[in-house]
Parts: sequence; C-alpha cells; structure tokens
Amino acid sequence: MRIFLLIVALTLLGPGDAKKKGRRGNALYEEQEFTQAASLFRQGVLDVQENGPGTVHSGLLNNLGASLYKQGDYEQAASAFASASRMSKNFDGTVRANYNAGNAAAMQQQLEPALEFYKSALLADPNNENAKFNYEFVKRQLEEQQQQQDKDQDSDQKQDQNQPPNDQLDDQDQEPDQQQNPEQDRQQEPQQDPSDSREQQNPNELSPEEAQRILQALENEEKQLLRQIQKMKSRPRRVEKDW
Repeated sequence: MRIFLLIVALTLLGPGDAKKKGRRGNALYEEQEFTQAASLFRQGVLDVQENGPGTVHSGLLNNLGASLYKQGDYEQAASAFASASRMSKNFDGTVRANYNAGNAAAMQQQLEPALEFYKSALLADPNNENAKFNYEFVKRQLEEQQQQQDKDQDSDQKQDQNQPPNDQLDDQDQEPDQQQNPEQDRQQEPQQDPSDSREQQNPNELSPEEAQRILQALENEEKQLLRQIQKMKSRPRRVEKDW
C-alpha cells in the first residue's frame, strides 16, 4: 500500500504565532524530528482552536497527524486527520485529510473505516491516483479476510457436525451404574427355556458319530494310497515329520 502522507506547507500562510509554530514544525518534520514537530503542531492547534474551521487549523491538525503517523501512533494520527477533515474549508484540505486518515486506519487493520476515508477522498477528487490505488488494495484485503472467515466458519460447522453432542459424550464416559434395579437386570438377560436342562454344545466340537465317520474316511484313503504304492517299482523315500 502506498503510505504517502500529504503535509501542508504552512510557510505560505503568512505571519502569526500558530503559523510560526507550524513552519518550525515543518522544518523539524523534514529533519525527521517527528516528536518535536508534533509538539509544535499541537501548540499551533491550541492557538487557533477558538477560531473554528479554517485553512490554518486544518493544516496544523493534518501535519500533527503526519508526525504521529511517523512515530507509529496510528490511532492518534487517525484522530488528528479526521479532525483536520472536519476543520477544512477547501477542496484540497478535505481530500488530503481523508486520504491520510485512510492510511492511518489501514495501518491499524481497520479496513472498513479506511475504505470510507478513501471513498470520501475520491468523491471529492475522482482523479486521485493514490486514493484509487489504496482503495482497491484495502478492498481486496477486506474480501480476502471475509473469504477466510467464511472458510473458518464452514470448517467449524463441519467439525461440530462430526462431533457427538456433549450429553452423548457424557453418557459414553459414564461407568455402569452399580445400583441398578435387579429386576431390570433380569429383564435384560435372554430368557431360556426352563424345560431344556441340557448344556449348550460348542458348535466347534464334533459329535462321536461325526468323529467316527471322519476316521473311517481317513482309513479308506490310507488303504487306497497303500495299494498305489505297492504298484510302484520303487518305494518313495521316507519323509520325516516336522514334529
């Protein structure tokens, strides 16, 4: 973003205590003595405070804002620029103060107020290239910020949908109640036929009849294999068992 501040050349405003302080403040500003420059601009503002709006009043406030801006005090700078806009009685002073106020607001990430200040500057001067550039720059930042917020909100909603409610989580974490009603416990158990007193048979165990049939089949296979070996010219080598 173009951080290009517009200051007022108070050397052209003629004699007067406020104007003299303004000119001295301008000289210190050029020497980058921003703290001392701000002090002189404040004194000049106090000298013309009772005069109401005017070019000198607006110029001193604008330059005070510029000095504060250079010190990194963007909040106070924005306030000074806004006051300069209110005290201005001419076209150039209004454009300058609003443009600078937009810069100070943008540096604080106050994007919407910054856009309003730039818009005010452009309404007064549609051909102001610096205001146009900064307006588009801040507008793009605001759109990207809104898009990111929308993404974060969608992500939070999806996470909430995938997470069970708190009451369900509590139910899952609770240990079984040891003081349940015995009647309820009996109702939850499967009912067995009282007339069937036989123990249930393991489905993996074989009945004696099934075991006998399997042994008989194995004996038959062994006999058939023995007959085949006897027909062979040479006996196969003995295969040692693994166990």
